[in-house]
Amino acid sequence: PLEFMVAVINNFGGFYRTQVYVHEARMQGATIQAPCVNQSAYLTTIYDDQLYIGLIHIHSLKKCIAERVVEERIQNGLYRSFDDFVNRMDIGKEPLELLIRIGALRFTGLNKYELMWEKNTAHSPQSKHHLTAMLFSDGLTESLELPVLKETMYEQAFDEIELLGFPLCSPFDLLQTTYRGDLIAKNLKAYVGKTVKMVGYYVTRKHVTTVNRKLMNFGTWLDHEGHFFDTTHFPTVLARYPFKSAGCYLLQGKVVDDFDFPSIEVEKMAKLPFVRDPRY
Repeated sequence: PLEFMVAVINNFGGFYRTQVYVHEARMQGATIQAPCVNQSAYLTTIYDDQLYIGLIHIHSLKKCIAERVVEERIQNGLYRSFDDFVNRMDIGKEPLELLIRIGALRFTGLNKYELMWEKNTAHSPQSKHHLTAMLFSDGLTESLELPVLKETMYEQAFDEIELLGFPLCSPFDLLQTTYRGDLIAKNLKAYVGKTVKMVGYYVTRKHVTTVNRKLMNFGTWLDHEGHFFDTTHFPTVLARYPFKSAGCYLLQGKVVDDFDFPSIEVEKMAKLPFVRDPRY
């Protein structure tokens, strides 16, 4: 099953976005790993239960660079350090920054800010000249101390959203609120005929035109335990409470059962805010 999920991810196939198939792989027991220059291939790969997102998924990273990262590793072995990677790849500032931000150089043991410092040194002729001069100094040169550089909470998740299109953590972990609704998907049947509140992560929706030529939607969501549930949005409700964008929503509505399949007829809906992006 995990190999099948990886195949779907690499074929960019299926009805859903890549994020959903990555989620399904996690639900089947895979540990999801961000791209890594020492482990990832150009496409997504899996080693036992470790799924490494392929370099192809890093937005704005050119295919030729991603393929060269892998080819160089195959030909000459794992990258041993930041300097080793930079020297062997002779990589530009922009693609190097992309790899740092997505966490692809985490094997070095340095955090992103420390790696950015190293990146600026590697691509700064002035810094290189200064360091070379220090090798031949009389020993009186003032010692420069690197400031404490720490990553903040959620920073990796927001970099993943920007560079992959989705976070590798649960999107529910990014919510400002700890409220997760009255129930989860597996308990819906016990609430048929009742009005409930659920928090769901938006997956997709289907547009349908009624006989009166009005638009209605059928929604598909994930609850905070990772299970799917469906919703119906009739025209009057959809007009008043429209879908805004990807994210988590608070949904209120009546649980109905059609052919032994429970879903929610939505009465109200509101998108829930994520925590503040710590990068800005």
